[in-house]
Amino acid sequence: MTLLLVIALFGGTADRVMAVVDEEAILASEVSLMVTLARLESPVPLGPETEDSLAAQVLDQLIAQKLIFKKARLDSTIVVDRTEIARSVDRQLEGFYSQLDSFPETLAQLQEAGLSRDRLRQMLMNQGRYQAIVQQMLAAQGKTQPYVSPNEVREYYDLHRDSIAVVPGYISMAHIAFSVLPSQAEQARIERKILEVMDILSRGGEFDVLASSFSEDPGSRSRGGSLGWVKRGELFPEIDSIIFSLPVGRVSPPVPSRDGYHLFLVESRSGDRIYVRHMLFKQRITRRDTLRVIELADRIREEIIAGELSFAEAARKYSEDVTSSSEGGFIGEVPLSVLTPPFDSVAAGIDSGQVSKPFVSDMGVHLLYAVNKQEERKLTFDEMQVQIRNYLAALKQESWLEDLITEAQEEFYVEKNL
Repeated sequence: MTLLLVIALFGGTADRVMAVVDEEAILASEVSLMVTLARLESPVPLGPETEDSLAAQVLDQLIAQKLIFKKARLDSTIVVDRTEIARSVDRQLEGFYSQLDSFPETLAQLQEAGLSRDRLRQMLMNQGRYQAIVQQMLAAQGKTQPYVSPNEVREYYDLHRDSIAVVPGYISMAHIAFSVLPSQAEQARIERKILEVMDILSRGGEFDVLASSFSEDPGSRSRGGSLGWVKRGELFPEIDSIIFSLPVGRVSPPVPSRDGYHLFLVESRSGDRIYVRHMLFKQRITRRDTLRVIELADRIREEIIAGELSFAEAARKYSEDVTSSSEGGFIGEVPLSVLTPPFDSVAAGIDSGQVSKPFVSDMGVHLLYAVNKQEERKLTFDEMQVQIRNYLAALKQESWLEDLITEAQEEFYVEKNL
């Protein structure tokens, strides 16, 4: 159990009774506080069903603890060293609050819920006492260390190895990305078209009328090129930096993007929003354009294989992926199972230290380098037997504790009011 969950074991004020152990009540506020703390420390939001399930588990834990305390009071042989427990609790508190210094919002929420340092110390002292009592009760029954036989370990491995022994494959990889650009003839065609439109605008042409005639964006052409009200970050970064610096009423110079070239007009500005129109002039990429880039990538690959330059040097020199080129094209370590086409099939075809042949994706042409690659594999029995033995021993200890709680339930009155 984590520290945040432990601290809620005795919280609460007078409210609805969730359970009664002998004559001691467990209140709804105790359960609610524990669930709240679990929600705060959870890395993902908890849904209603998860919270309901957690509340039921919390209540069972609170009942179990009260039962063990009551059972211990009837056994004079159980003696708990509170001094040693206090030393351990103080060390936990020191570490806990030093971490919370970096999370002032969480600390404020815990304090608002009624958690002070003194109260936390009291809760942890009780939790330490509970653990010490359980150990003494189990020791009195000769249950100090569960025995797990080699046959039990082997049987568990054989039964579950397809789920517990799988080590996912991964690839630590780098790449070189090449953009596929249109031919010089296509570039010239686009330039002539843009110049024609800009000339008409300079002679008083209406932007929305020209957008309806010349723009190649089917989504906005019928609206006179209107993109509507736009906030920073809603368009591509390379476009944001241009349009948000444009004065109202001014037409931008041609702006390149992954779709082609744009002309923008900011018609109005309100706070952090602008009302924008644009015209798109698409670049037509032919198969010949793609083959030209593939040939370039293949020549660079041959230079790398021949040792004329390293992959990192080639990436810094040629790659057009600005996020990775300065790092020698290094992308990172990625599980093989999460790679998407075509990267998955390319990665499957190369081993550590190998460079792929050029391949095409929606982003352009790539070379992929496997810095290190590990295929999915299954751990052997020898690799897993210690882990399995410890796991099975923990299960037996948990079963022993459940037996203690069941025995205590037969001695004391318990009623739950969910």
